[in-house]
Amino acid sequence: MTRSKRIYVLDTNVLMHDPTALFKFEEHDVYLPMQVMEELDNAKKGTSEPSRNARQVSRFLNELIEAHGTTDVHNGIPLVRPQGLQLRGVESAGRLRFQTGNFDAGKRFGAVIPDNPILGS
Repeated sequence: MTRSKRIYVLDTNVLMHDPTALFKFEEHDVYLPMQVMEELDNAKKGTSEPSRNARQVSRFLNELIEAHGTTDVHNGIPLVRPQGLQLRGVESAGRLRFQTGNFDAGKRFGAVIPDNPILGS
């Protein structure tokens, strides 16, 4: 474990490549901007591996929210691995945080490119 807690802002591609990435940041928090949520939702259609992974991420997120309730969304949901999911390494002790406010931070980077609002988060 590191000395200071970090917040990792995940891009859509990270989760579409590895849906279990949510649970691999040990004691650190994971932040998902609204743009990532929208891109995941749009990517769920189809039979490709990225589409299947987007659906799996959606299931993981639903399980976490159902297990901890929507009241924890603002303060962050504990990143507890779903039952049956086995990963190497330390158990997650961080929190999953969502963009809950309407931030226009992406405009500082020029919101033409979809990743720019994520960088602005």
